[in-house]
Amino acid sequence: MELSMTHNLTDPMIEEVSGLFSALGDISRLKVLRTLLNASEPLSQGAVAKKAGLNQANASKHLSCLVRSGLVKRDPDGNTVYYSLVQPLVSNLCDLVCGHVSSRAKSTYQALR
Repeated sequence: MELSMTHNLTDPMIEEVSGLFSALGDISRLKVLRTLLNASEPLSQGAVAKKAGLNQANASKHLSCLVRSGLVKRDPDGNTVYYSLVQPLVSNLCDLVCGHVSSRAKSTYQALR
């Protein structure tokens, strides 16, 4: 698959991209993203924590980071805040990265045979 750079990577853009990849560089945040990706509707913080296997404090911290990075949106409804993914951004990122990881694993397996 051939990729082309359609955006000029200015220094401010590089800082934003670095922040996005930093947000994606934590296993717990990836579990939160997976939880939201598999959800059929927005989830409360408590539901995200339970489904992702995190305690409430960690779920809150990771959700805040993902909201700041623009990957997750928050929708207050009375006393409850619901979280959902910013689509199609997250799905596209997951497809691209997981495809790359799968391809590398296949190449490594074939090289070891």
